[in-house]
Amino acid sequence: MTADDRGSDAPRAYLDHAGLGRVRAPAADAMRTALDEVYPHGSARMGRIFPARAAARATAAALLECSPDEVALVPNTSTGLHLVADGLRWAPGDEVVVFDRDFPANVHPWRALAERCGVRLRWVAMRRGGYEADDIAAAIGPSTRLIAASHVNFATGFRLDLDLLCALAAPVGALVCVDAVQGLGALPLSTARTPVDFVAAGAHKWLGGPPGTGLFYCRAGRLPLLRSVPAGWFGYDGANDMLSKGPGHFRYDLPLRSGTGRVEGGMYDVLGMVGLSAALDELAAVGSRAVAERIELLTGRLREGLATRGYRVESPAGAGAWSGIVSFTDPRRDGGQLVQELAARGIHVSYPDGMIRVSPHYWTAEAEVELLLDALAEPPTGAAPRH
Repeated sequence: MTADDRGSDAPRAYLDHAGLGRVRAPAADAMRTALDEVYPHGSARMGRIFPARAAARATAAALLECSPDEVALVPNTSTGLHLVADGLRWAPGDEVVVFDRDFPANVHPWRALAERCGVRLRWVAMRRGGYEADDIAAAIGPSTRLIAASHVNFATGFRLDLDLLCALAAPVGALVCVDAVQGLGALPLSTARTPVDFVAAGAHKWLGGPPGTGLFYCRAGRLPLLRSVPAGWFGYDGANDMLSKGPGHFRYDLPLRSGTGRVEGGMYDVLGMVGLSAALDELAAVGSRAVAERIELLTGRLREGLATRGYRVESPAGAGAWSGIVSFTDPRRDGGQLVQELAARGIHVSYPDGMIRVSPHYWTAEAEVELLLDALAEPPTGAAPRH
């Protein structure tokens, strides 16, 4: 396994894919070519790169094991979550199950419903960095309309069992909406096998796409439930035809597109789609299983190395709980100070929710992990050596 192509021989470790993934060379090259060869010529050449959106949609559908008609390309996770929160018709007394210490993007849309529509929130407590099945089951009741879950917790890295979640939701007919931004691209997620209803994921982390790109999945049978979704002129069947076939074809009473792409609106980030399509192609060429196996290997080495060096690993372990995130604390010093010391040495990690978060990807080299562990084996700045 080789390191990322960085164009530099300076010793450095990039271990923050849970914060911002590194745009890989194929995606960067595709966007650079578009900027050099297409954008300076405007509409005369723009048609060359318009197909990137359809290609990205098809590859994303293969990744999720669904139909391309069930996928929309959106700017970020929040957009996808709001399509659900703002699109469903709510009634006073409806309940939404949310999770304590989840990322704000997957809490604010549902809190707004509580204020606007009389929706009640039922909270699942975090215990030991994760969530227990009994607590989730206790939060679900006859009035549960939707469960808003993150596949992977952004801070602890705990991976939620989505199959279990769907099984708990089914008896009361609750919808399952998944914030997958910290899992998709690192862990397999098959909508064919796991019957979630909605998935939202920005592509700028584990998918390796440029910031401002992302995916939204809506199970085909659930699309009619999203009554209030925005529909720009691209959201209607025949939108392009009415402009190109003469005056007799110009009309406004067009039907909405039948697929989830109806929510994509008007003009989009064409350059971003070029990068996203290339990033998804590279990920698909590797394969979801190979990516997950490689990440499991690297995170296992991190857990082992951190424990032997006296750090407290906060991320839950176990076959069903691990993810691409390993978070830890240092009982001997402030975590923020340690992150700064590592950054000064060219080792990039992050520090959410009071924990030091390390998140390697498939392309991370073993040497990068060892560089971090070697740095952590040294005594804290200004401290006596360990014995």
